Amino acid sequence: MNVLDNMAVSMKTRMWKCKENIENFFAEEYGVSNVVATIILVLIVVLIIGVFWERLSEWLGNMMDTIFNFTPT
Repeated sequence: MNVLDNMAVSMKTRMWKCKENIENFFAEEYGVSNVVATIILVLIVVLIIGVFWERLSEWLGNMMDTIFNFTPT
């Protein structure tokens, strides 16, 4: 019975230490949230540009035509 008790105590100690290490890992990560937020914002901007690319290029083309073909009256 002594061997089983030692194994049980050992496993409980390992599980407690593992839980403590996981909690410490997530508690010490301060800079990761800023990096993740920046990546998400860049991804959103790229996706919006991708979705509206045709309209943006048409708008820019019309604007350039207006600027370069300006004839004063």
